[in-house]
Amino acid sequence: MCSCGLRSCGGHGSGTAVSWPYAAEPAPEERAQRIAKAVRKQSREVKENWEQLKIRASNWQKQVEKALEKLQELEKALDDLEAHVITAEGVRTDRQPVSDLLIDSLQDHFDKTTQMQVEVLELAS
Repeated sequence: MCSCGLRSCGGHGSGTAVSWPYAAEPAPEERAQRIAKAVRKQSREVKENWEQLKIRASNWQKQVEKALEKLQELEKALDDLEAHVITAEGVRTDRQPVSDLLIDSLQDHFDKTTQMQVEVLELAS
């Protein structure tokens, strides 16, 4: 026995490795418990990450659905605008130029122009 109290110390400063009586490999049961604990920890982490991923995917899906709704509303508004423009172009092409109007039909032209302005304002709102 060495002066430090260990059975197989090998002497201090001799360069030989110290052999500790409890430094051996852990028992198979203890090793299995450590592995099981590590697996449970990893399992919890995977479950937490999975839940976070599901939440993020759900939020992303909601954003995509909102964007789709806005695009559909925009498409409908553009279709409505296109119909109004076509109608306005038809009215404009059916009109006689002001230079071709006779003085007698001037009041009728003013009335139609005023009516068209009202219709355009109604369509715009």
